[in-house]
Amino acid sequence: MTGPDAIPQRATPRVAVVGLYNSGSSAVAGMLHRLGVSMGPPFWNSSRELDPDNHYESYDLAWHMRQWWAEPRLIESAPVARRRAYLRKWVELQETLTEGAVGAKHPLLAMCLDDLSDAWGESLHLVRIWRPLPDSIAGLARRRWFPGFEEALQQRIHSRMEMQLEESPARLLTLKWDEFRAEPVRHAALLCGFLGIDRSREQLEFAARIVGGLAPGSRAMNRAQ
Repeated sequence: MTGPDAIPQRATPRVAVVGLYNSGSSAVAGMLHRLGVSMGPPFWNSSRELDPDNHYESYDLAWHMRQWWAEPRLIESAPVARRRAYLRKWVELQETLTEGAVGAKHPLLAMCLDDLSDAWGESLHLVRIWRPLPDSIAGLARRRWFPGFEEALQQRIHSRMEMQLEESPARLLTLKWDEFRAEPVRHAALLCGFLGIDRSREQLEFAARIVGGLAPGSRAMNRAQ
């Protein structure tokens, strides 16, 4: 629509954190949250800072993801048009609540990269968190999620995500989990540069403590991964 009644296009990025289950995506989403990116609260299971049940996943978005891709076999259960219409409305609603960047995180978003490109347009920025596939599979077994389907589920997400990334027009930043965990302040700065947001050293350090606050081997770290 053009003319005096046209809705102005926003210049702020729309961020999707994508990765397998147990890839480190919760820690990345938590860091973005602390950097001021609205990740669509209230969050599924909890919205409390550093709570082991806080995955920084929008509650309503997570519900729809699981309706569209029935776990653990990931059966496609919703037509493309319905998915794209919802994703478009969801991000537009989030943008009415903030003047800054908005984002979303869920492992099953990796099944919807084509949908995201269509629904979120040129503002889409993808942040992929990478971890060796065997480690992510082992993480599911350790957490006792989807017993008997750990390898098949992770392989399916991985294959579809990689296929769609090859053709995606979206801007892409890939982070490696081991490096992210070892140097969280540097990665907070990388995220800011990628999204075009300016944060002070103190704000970067505050965001980085989302990683430092999750002790290796703790219940919180296991769930954040």
